[in-house]
Order: sequence, then structure tokens, then C-alpha cells
Amino acid sequence: MPNLKSQYDLRAPFDKKHIIRIINGLKNDVRFENRENALNAISDIVTAIHNGYHSADNIQVVLEVVIQTLRTRPVSYYDMKISKSALAKKPLIMQLLILMQDIAVKHQKQCLQQKLLWLAISMHTAVVLIHHNKKTHTNNILMQFKLAQFSESPKRTWIWNELADNPEMNIAHILSSLKGILEPLERELESNIKKEAQITPLISQISKIIAAYQYAHYFKKFIKIKPAKHIKPINLAEKYFWQQKNDESSYWEENDYGLYNKEPPIQHRFYTPLTESYEGLTTSFEESIDHYEAPFFSYENLTEPSIKPFTSVPLQHIDLSLQQNHISQRDLALNSNIRVLPKSSYQAVFSALAEDTQSSSNTLHRTCANVLLLSMITALPVNSLLTSGYIGHPRIFIIGVNRSYIEHSLGITKRVAAFDDSKHENQFDMIKIPVPQGLIETILEYDLPFNEDIQDYLTHLRATIGLPYLSVKRIETALHVILSRYTSGSHSHIADIICRTPAPHAPAMYYSSHRSEDIFAHYKSALSVLNIADNFDVSYITAWHKYSVGSGSALTPDYVREIVTNLEAWANESVDANTRFNRTSIFVWFIFCLLTGVRPNNGIGNMSDIDLEMGWLVINDKPSKQVQNHRLIPLCPTLLNCLTAYRNYLVDYQLNNLLKHEISATIDEIGLGNDVALLRLLSENFDALTIIKRGDAYQMTKQIIDANPYWTRHFVRTQLEKMEVDMVLINAVIGHEKARQEGLGRFSSLSKSQIKSVSRAFEQISVRLGLDKITINR
Repeated sequence: MPNLKSQYDLRAPFDKKHIIRIINGLKNDVRFENRENALNAISDIVTAIHNGYHSADNIQVVLEVVIQTLRTRPVSYYDMKISKSALAKKPLIMQLLILMQDIAVKHQKQCLQQKLLWLAISMHTAVVLIHHNKKTHTNNILMQFKLAQFSESPKRTWIWNELADNPEMNIAHILSSLKGILEPLERELESNIKKEAQITPLISQISKIIAAYQYAHYFKKFIKIKPAKHIKPINLAEKYFWQQKNDESSYWEENDYGLYNKEPPIQHRFYTPLTESYEGLTTSFEESIDHYEAPFFSYENLTEPSIKPFTSVPLQHIDLSLQQNHISQRDLALNSNIRVLPKSSYQAVFSALAEDTQSSSNTLHRTCANVLLLSMITALPVNSLLTSGYIGHPRIFIIGVNRSYIEHSLGITKRVAAFDDSKHENQFDMIKIPVPQGLIETILEYDLPFNEDIQDYLTHLRATIGLPYLSVKRIETALHVILSRYTSGSHSHIADIICRTPAPHAPAMYYSSHRSEDIFAHYKSALSVLNIADNFDVSYITAWHKYSVGSGSALTPDYVREIVTNLEAWANESVDANTRFNRTSIFVWFIFCLLTGVRPNNGIGNMSDIDLEMGWLVINDKPSKQVQNHRLIPLCPTLLNCLTAYRNYLVDYQLNNLLKHEISATIDEIGLGNDVALLRLLSENFDALTIIKRGDAYQMTKQIIDANPYWTRHFVRTQLEKMEVDMVLINAVIGHEKARQEGLGRFSSLSKSQIKSVSRAFEQISVRLGLDKITINR
């Protein structure tokens, strides 16, 4: 399989005299005092390897020199004591010499040649690294080979079964053989995470060897990048990013092939979300995003008079609801939508771009193909990639020695408390997407193409693959379409995270929890779907950095169970009936939130919306009532029992307080199922029932959990995802559907029985939290 151009160049070789000078410099180490024979032996062995690399000496000649040198016993009998403490007193490079002499003298024929050759190669590598003053790499390669020979642990000695018996004395070949050991391990780790504890030490050992060997013999080609000052890090929570992503007025739409090329500038806009405020609580960004309504179109300019009517902006003079429907139709990405290509077309485009990046005879076409391929595999706008100083900008591109990636922040609200893995699901909010280093370096080696060059190349590409609807926009959005529609196990939520969908369009990102290695796996699978021609190397995508990413307010089930236990004890320890009533109501309020995932706003759970017999809740939990956004939530058996018990609890309180007429009248309305809230608190004078506000719940329980009760919604959604509930059902129950995709909408494809099935997941949550064992004492 052809690879993209390497970003490393082979270092110029040393001459033999320089090698000897480096080794003679070791005499300054007092530990080599009176050990000149050992130093001379190291010099002879390293010189033999050096000759093997840079002359006609074959592997047998090299081995004969190494074995003859060792059989002269350059290490004295006194120094040949091989134990952990005895070896530790000597320099690492001499420790390796001692182990090599031990092998040669004892005539371990079975592994004599292989071990001696690789130990000699590591010794030569260490000497080269000493010249480059890389102490860490020097110690790493010596230590890893020392432990492979000295240790009896299979986690150390396994490497002898993998190293080539007679490697070709060629630097590139040896490096390739070392990487050939690492790649299957990484693939096995990705496919079987249960073996992480067994595989990780092996990966660590071979990775250190590869890094040291590569640095000794190769140097990275650093291309000076002059970052543009106006470029900002990608933060999905920043409004400037929403405007950049939503703005469809660009050179591309005006010049792309097809009917859409005449659209004037369009932007998606959102009304300012209406949220509730409470004393002691601040409205987080996640809560604001959770309250956005469907977007609408904003037109910067009217259609040019010269443009024919049938090419004018769709629905430009039609009402707001139809505009929203138009947006949602595009979001649905139906097969009839010419903005979306079929899978085979995306595969053809990807194959053609990958081929042109490697073999096109037209330099300009090859450069354009590089830019478009980078856009296709990262979903970065081509317009941005053509901005001088954007590719390689340290705020977006992290270009390292062994790997490169782009990163973007979700903009999660930072926790006040430090991360605690026993309490918090997620550690970071940064998404890292690997990119092939060779592709970046190749683009940076040449001048960036102009817009006209991209269009000329697209014209050529359309003709080559017979795809007249191909456009820059379709290339930029290809990754999202592939992830959401054609990648097994993936869906639109994963696509939104990887492709940097702006926050208002994808609030679910802020109520989720994912492992970075899972995101890498989805990304790699998507590129594998595109790479049907097998002309693009995806081996650079590995889970090198493992961490959890997502909501900062998502708590672990064990910690939530502890909170529930403390809330129950707090309610049962009430000193009088009125205090007990209020505490019990707050406790049930938390249970209600934890087993439905509703937005914990004022007065949730009206009796007219709760069907305790059939187990349904109809909820409209946004403060704004201008837009109807009711949805169905199934009630699990535990919650049904809890709400029924609470209703009976209210009746008991009523019977014991008959003189409190206002309270009695409210409880009668609740019993009749009128449009009043079920969950209530006593007023300050204990003579009336008031609705429960989120601020009340926070103030009364902050000694137990000092956090905005909105954490309950974060918890429920992350748990539903971890339980692998279908994403469409999660969005329907939580209320994160896009316009026209609501479960109760006229165009919904969901049945009530499908939504009802989520009650099983809620019941599993109740069991996990111990809520199924809780009783409300009457």
C-alpha cells in the first residue's frame, strides 16, 4: 500500500573516527575507571554495527566481529557478577556488554546470534544518541534491551520472539521491522480493551525502542509556520465559531456546480434561550444550550434581480415555521437531498483524492488534492485550510515527533472541584483527531493553491469520476455523513463530536460521556469505509492518549447512589412532620429527575400530564411556552411506585391536617388529576403548598451535594448512552431531537412502543442507584 510522504529524513552518517571519539568520551565517567578493555570492546562492537550499516559487510561478518570481541572476555571476572544490585553499580552500556559476554561465553546457541545482534544494535543506537545528547532515549533503548535479557518476566522477554532473527543491516528496514511489532499490538488493544493490562506494557516497551532508534537515525523536517494572529482555537461553545460554521455565504456556494450555486448569503439564527434563575445558582452554558429552540434563517442580502426565480433562496418570503422545516429537511440528509452523496460516490471521491496525492503528474492538482483530502478526513473547511498560517497553527494542529492531530474544545463549563474518578465521569473536554503527518508536511512544503485552483481541480475531478454534483461543501461534510449513516456503531451524535458541530445544533454533546479510544475507533472505522480502494494508510490512527471526555456535570453511578442514600437518611431523620414533608418531597423530586431525565425546572410533573396507570409522562419542561415542545417519557415501575406512594403520602398529610383548608384543596386537585404539580413544598407558614423550584432543591440539599441539580439530567443521558440505548430513543426521551424529528411530531417514525421500551433502561438505573428498595413512610 503506498504511503504518504514521510516527514523524516535520514541523518548524515558519522565516520568511524567520530564514533570512537564518542566512546572515548565515556572515560570521563568514573565508573569506567580501570575498565579500558570494556570500553575498547564497546568501541569494537559499535564500529562493527556501524560498518554493517555503511559498508558491504554482511550480517555474518558483523556477528563474527561481535562474537570474537566478546570471547576475549573484555569484562573482568570480578565485574561479571550478574545480579540486580551488581549491575546497577555500572553504566547502562556496560551492563549490556556484561549480558552480551555472558551469552557468548555460555554458548547459548539457540538464541546466540539473534540476541547478540540486537543487543549490539541497541548499543550502537545508544552511542549515536549520546552524540545528540538525548539522555532519555539513550537510557530507554539500553534499559529495554537489558530488561529483555536480564528479566525472567514474560512481559520483558516476549520481544525476543518478535524480533527478526537475521534483520537486514539497513536502518530503514530495521525501523520498519520494529514498527511491524507495534502495529498488531495496537490493533489488538483497540479490538479487545479487556486485554489492556496485558498489552499496554508490551506497547510501552517496543514504543520506547522505536522512538529511540528513530531519533538516533532520523531527523524531523521542521517547516517554519507563520501562524496567522486572527486564528483562534476551535471552541464549540464560542459564538464566533457558530457564526463561522453557520454562514453559508462563501466563495464555494457561489461557484459550486448545481442549483445551489446562486444562493445569497444565509445564516442560521437562534432566539436567545429563556432559562430560569435561582438564588445561589448560575445558569451554565450547558443549560443555556439545552433551552435553545429550533433555528431560523437570516438573510444578509436579497436575491440579485438578475437571478432567475427558480434559483432564488428557498422559502425566502415564506413564514418562519416553513423555514425551520426546510432546515430540518437538510439535517435529515435524505437520499433525495442532492446536498448528500451516496456512499459509493464518497468512496470514489476519497479514492481519487488519495490517488492524486500520491501519483498525479500535475503538481498543482496534487496540492489541491492534498488540501481537499485533508478537509474530507477532518471536516475542516477548505476556506480555512487555504488561509495562510492555518494548517500547522499551534492552536489547532499539534504536530509532534511521532504523531500529529487537530484538537477542538467542547467548551464544557469547568468544575469547581478537581477531577475525581470516583465521582466524575469525564476528565477533559478536548477532542483530538489524528491526522497523517506526511499529508500535513506535504501541504506545507508547497505554496497553498488559490480558490480558482481548487475549482479547476474539482472540474477535472468531476469529469474523471463522473460526478457532476461534486462540490467543496459535499467534500467538507463527507465525514459527518459517513459517521452518521454508514459507519457501524456510529451515529449522528458521534459525528457531531468529531466534526465540530456548533453547540446550538448539537446540545447532546454537552450531556454525554465518551472514552477517547472509542472516538478514535469510530473515526478509524469511518475512514476505513471511505478507503474501499485501500490506497490510504489509516495505521496512524491509534489510541495513544486514553481519557474520558464530555459533560463536566456527569457523575458516576456509585457516587449518585451515595447521594441517594444520604438524601434518604436526611429525609428520615426529620425532627417534625412539616420538616419531614418538605424533605420527603425534595427526595421524591430528585428521584423523579433521576428516572426521567427531565429538565429540572419549576413545577415539573403536572398531574394532568402523568398517567400512573399506563406509565407515561407528557412533559414540556422549557420555561418558554411560545413553542410547543411536549415529549413522551415512559415511567419505570420504580418511579410509578414512588409517585403513587407520594400521592398517598399527601393524602395522609391531608387527613392529619384537616384544618389547613388551602393545603387540603390543593391535595384534592392532585387526587383528581387536575393541571397542578404533584411534587410540593409547604409554605413558610405551613398553611399552603407551593411548587418545588430548582433553587429550593439546591438550597435544602447543598450539604449533601453542593451542585446545581441540573446534574441529574447530565447523569441520566450519559447513563442511557452507556447502556447503549438507541440514540434516536435517547434524543426523543431527553428532548434533544432536531426540528421535525420530535417523537410526537407528525413526521416522526417512532412508535410509542419503541419509546416505552426505554422504561427498562430507567428501571436498570433505579436498581443501580438502589431506588427500587426505597419506601416512602406514610
